[in-house]
Amino acid sequence: MDREKLQQLSAWMGFVGIITIIGGALSALAGVFAFVVGAIPGIITIILGLKLRNAKQHADAMLLESMDEALPGSFNLFIANLNTYFKIQGILIILSMVMAVLAALIGVLGGLRYYGGF
Repeated sequence: MDREKLQQLSAWMGFVGIITIIGGALSALAGVFAFVVGAIPGIITIILGLKLRNAKQHADAMLLESMDEALPGSFNLFIANLNTYFKIQGILIILSMVMAVLAALIGVLGGLRYYGGF
């Protein structure tokens, strides 16, 4: 295990996690005024930030442990939190791409209909 790289990763996970939580809280707060459904993306973003913060805690625990101590436990929890983070993030990216393609198609079809193509 490269301790220096794990320390750097832990620091960045902590920073990005906090910024993600703050952004999610602001998004959820703004979304409450959009019939409460608008708060859902903010809540998901808060969950993503919390997963990063949890992964950071397990990375910090690995840094404190010696190689013989309960490293597999902390490592497994570290990987589980990162796995959840990337899974949710990947699903959001796929949904965003699908929505962008649908919006583009609707725009093109609307433009064709407006200009007499249909």
